[in-house]
Amino acid sequence: MESRLYNRLLFRLFALPVAALAFLALILGYGLQRVEESASAVDRADVVLLHVNRLTKLILDEETGLRGFLLTRNPVFLEPLHSADLQIEPEFDTLFNLVHRPELVERLRHLQQSHKQWELEAYHEIDAFPQDTATLEQHLLQRKQDMDILRAQMDDFQNIVTGRRAVRSAENILVNRNARIILVLAVALIAGLLAWEIRRIFRILTSAFNQQIREIRQRVDESYAREQWLNTTIRSIGDAVIACDTDGNIVFMNFIAEKLTGWKESEAHARSLHEVFPIFNEDTRAAVENPVDKVRRLGTVVGLANHTFLVSKNGTEICIDDSGAPIRDSSGKMIGVVLVFRDITERRMSEGALMRAEKLAAAGRLAASVAHEVNNPLEGLTNLVYIARRSDELNEIRHLLFQAENELNRIAHITRQSLGFYRETSIATHFSPAAVVHEVSDFYAGRAAVLGVTLLVNTTTEREVLGAAGELRQVLSNLLANGLDACSKGDTIRLEANSATDPRDPTRLGVRITVADTGLGIAPEHIDSIFEPFFTTKKDTGTGLGLWVSRELVEKHGGRLRVRSRNLPKCGTVFSIFLPIQGGPGALAKLNGHQPQNNLTAS
Repeated sequence: MESRLYNRLLFRLFALPVAALAFLALILGYGLQRVEESASAVDRADVVLLHVNRLTKLILDEETGLRGFLLTRNPVFLEPLHSADLQIEPEFDTLFNLVHRPELVERLRHLQQSHKQWELEAYHEIDAFPQDTATLEQHLLQRKQDMDILRAQMDDFQNIVTGRRAVRSAENILVNRNARIILVLAVALIAGLLAWEIRRIFRILTSAFNQQIREIRQRVDESYAREQWLNTTIRSIGDAVIACDTDGNIVFMNFIAEKLTGWKESEAHARSLHEVFPIFNEDTRAAVENPVDKVRRLGTVVGLANHTFLVSKNGTEICIDDSGAPIRDSSGKMIGVVLVFRDITERRMSEGALMRAEKLAAAGRLAASVAHEVNNPLEGLTNLVYIARRSDELNEIRHLLFQAENELNRIAHITRQSLGFYRETSIATHFSPAAVVHEVSDFYAGRAAVLGVTLLVNTTTEREVLGAAGELRQVLSNLLANGLDACSKGDTIRLEANSATDPRDPTRLGVRITVADTGLGIAPEHIDSIFEPFFTTKKDTGTGLGLWVSRELVEKHGGRLRVRSRNLPKCGTVFSIFLPIQGGPGALAKLNGHQPQNNLTAS
């Protein structure tokens, strides 16, 4: 059900009773008003009758006082007459205020005038007193007749008011009965309508609610099935998976994680990941920051540094590669961290084997270079010895021996240069990359001259870095040899060493070495594959390991090896090496007496 329709139904569900109560209140108010008006009319009629009775009593008091005075001639009897006279006019005024019907007002006014006339005649008789008996009796009879007429008028007025009161009382009873009937009927009608409408609304809401319940149950079943499917999938995949809460405590481990860590999931549950997953650097043996801590700190996907190993529960060291990622809820809040890792011990062994293969290949290339460089002076030396053996001239023999000695010195120089180039120890020390650049360029100067390639060297820094100079010679030898292979007569290779900063972190100082040639360059389709093992375009002479090993050695020193190339004549390729002055973790390990597992230089 749409939220708008749902809200409208809820509004009707609550608004209808309120509207019904308001309507009933109006009906009840109207009925109460009618009842009150009717009751008020009856009460007003009662008040009118009360004052009429009081007025009648006062008039009778006047008559009684006048008759007593005329019969006894005692002034005491005039007291009721005077007292009633003072009260009669206020009573008439009160009745005029209470009576509103025109005919009653007219009757009351006529009654008032008749009373005033009676009072005038009564006071005239009092003033004309004494009189003879016959006249007195006649006057008494006349006053009595006038009073009877006045009382008759009062009775008529009282009867009219009493009749009106009876009518109002009957109306009041009828209004009360009708009001009750109307109220009961209205309540019944509204209750019926409310019951019908609320039942209809509840039926719609119940249907919608049941539909939502069915959908929720369906989604719960689907979520449970999906959860079981994902749980089975995660437990069955070939990588180890560990899930932690936001505090870094383990909540899930699959079978591979149990196998690599040596912990059962039941044992590791709610334990800290630091206890179950201790990891260290292979070279420094120092503890590595836990990926879960790094994810919690950065809030992003992170990976392990190279050369990391895990110490399992039984003490076995396992080379691993892993990554961690945050687990977020629908609002984006991090609710946990998942860690995925794998055993790469066999891959490390394979990489070591590849490096040793490249070491042998490099040694073979060195032997070929040495043999080529030594072959020319050896041929000259052989010729000189042959000529000297057939000469009888002592001076000529001495001259030939002198030339032979020069060739031997040349051979010895080539041998020392070769051994000094390649027999460097791999123990990390502070060395000058600029000096290594000059040594490598000197070694390949002869080959460059034979090929007709101009070799230019420019160093402008005396900074030293921490690492193995022999491994840098190996890297530069690979790059320079590749450059010579790509160049032809008339091309140029430029080697430079300059002070620089790490482009990824301007606070890291170091040295940048560039090897740039004007050869054929690298084809665009190959540029992304040149650092992969066994990738080579030299089908007969290359192993495809040189650049891969070079990058490994540079990264081992904490540096970075980059390349840019254009596959156009005289554009060529530029390799850029950045080495930080602090050295890499491998170099620090060597300074502490730890030999690297994979060394490419010859001993």
